[in-house]
Amino acid sequence: MDWEETLNPLSPYYQNTMREQTQIVNLQDGLIAAAKRLMASLYPQLYELESAGYTELDSTIISECVKLSCRLNEIVSKYQIEK
Repeated sequence: MDWEETLNPLSPYYQNTMREQTQIVNLQDGLIAAAKRLMASLYPQLYELESAGYTELDSTIISECVKLSCRLNEIVSKYQIEK
């Protein structure tokens, strides 16, 4: 497999890569939304934070959810049974 084939939008490799990226982004979005909902339900004082607290909390949720989604994708890809 070469870069030309990988970057060709009609190539199956390209299409698989785009599908995988879409899955990862959708997982990230879902994890971020769920984490924020859970935080809000468990920490009512969340709405009384200073501005810096909101910023730090948001940054932490996003960065950790991005890492988690990538790791989960790696595990699924690694142990996926080939058909």
